[in-house]
Amino acid sequence: MKKICLYEPSIASNNLGDEVIVQGCKNALHNFLEDNYVIEVSTHTPLSNRYTLFLGAPDIKIVCGSNILTGELNQIRHVKQWAINYATAWQMTNAIFIGVGAQKYQRCNIYTRNAYRKMFNPQYIHSVRDAYTEEFLKKIGITNVVNTGCPTMWGLTPEHCKKIPQKKAEIAVLTLTDYSKNIQRDEFLISTLNAHYKEVYFWVQGFNDLSYFQSLHGIEKIGIIPPNLKGYDSFLESCECDFVGTRLHGGMRALQKKRRAIIIGIDNRAIELNRDFNIPVLNQEKIAGLPELIESEFETKVHLNTENIRKFLSQFEISYQGE
Repeated sequence: MKKICLYEPSIASNNLGDEVIVQGCKNALHNFLEDNYVIEVSTHTPLSNRYTLFLGAPDIKIVCGSNILTGELNQIRHVKQWAINYATAWQMTNAIFIGVGAQKYQRCNIYTRNAYRKMFNPQYIHSVRDAYTEEFLKKIGITNVVNTGCPTMWGLTPEHCKKIPQKKAEIAVLTLTDYSKNIQRDEFLISTLNAHYKEVYFWVQGFNDLSYFQSLHGIEKIGIIPPNLKGYDSFLESCECDFVGTRLHGGMRALQKKRRAIIIGIDNRAIELNRDFNIPVLNQEKIAGLPELIESEFETKVHLNTENIRKFLSQFEISYQGE
């Protein structure tokens, strides 16, 4: 039995999408994790040198998903993503990364480049979310990486996607993003859903999403789904609906539950996943085409890179089974 330290973003998070990501990582690594002793540590809270010494050195460190990589490691600036600094970075030496992504299009400074070279275990192949992240790391000399996509999409096989409806449902699930407010875009989104669906419901994925939603026009008849993953899952499983919104992993969860999804791409994550894997994303710059897209019939066809997924999982003696 090995002692594994699992660094993950769902602990102390104000974004339920992190739970979706971590579930994807744990499901992918289930056969490996279940036979070992796992200690889970938040990537959102500052690392403690004292507590790390108390826990003792793990045999394996695994860093799970999310938008965790940056061009400049800075605990103050990037506290929401990875609360790591000069004094605690040593704790992450020789870690294994699964499904990680770069926060935005950026260059890597010298300190961060050297820190990442120490963090990414040279003895393992690492899993990254998209081609941009793969290129980002290879440019700084970390070449033992493969583009697997986010683990949340590893179950979106051709067989799974065939079960996702092509036609519009009568009910829609809406999400908005509190840290990317755009009143004109989001009120257009709300009015479009009100016009094209008999019922519209709002899921609160982020802690401050509800207050932003309540500040917008056209919300009077929109219902609220409980602000937790259990409530969202229950709604998706019991109600034939479409997902339309700006929250990437709200859309990924809908796809996992075999619901038609239109993810409004507001940052590099959704745009890159659409480019690499054909995740159903409508760039916010083309949101005027949303009404036509809603009324159209379209097939969900996710292009998984199964060879890279198998290559990564084989290191843990796990056979990739899709769903």
